[in-house]
Amino acid sequence: MAEYDRWVDREAGPVVRPYALTGGRTDPSGDTVLDLISVIVACVPPPAPAQSPGLSPEHRKLIGMCQDPMTVADAAADLALPLGVVRVLLADLVEQNMITVQARPAVRRQASPDLLKEVLDGLRSL
Repeated sequence: MAEYDRWVDREAGPVVRPYALTGGRTDPSGDTVLDLISVIVACVPPPAPAQSPGLSPEHRKLIGMCQDPMTVADAAADLALPLGVVRVLLADLVEQNMITVQARPAVRRQASPDLLKEVLDGLRSL
């Protein structure tokens, strides 16, 4: 039996549960706001385990994945971890200045209800 097989239940998945990866935390710490479409990018190259003793393997994977900009949802899918867990891990990295959240483009102003009513009336008259 391989060493890895002791830690995996083929039907239940890995023995380590997601909350263990975050130390039981369920909310990102600090003022970091990360939603599904937040674009994240690494500020540092992927560190080797010896260079980053305070980082978990998941933290190091996220830094490696984020060398090119990607969304929080893509990061969660690529890691095969729940979104909440990935948000907590990413917030840790943001606080350590290893990952940044790119600013979103300005949202365009929506059309006024009066303009939409005029368009609807115009379409009905056709």
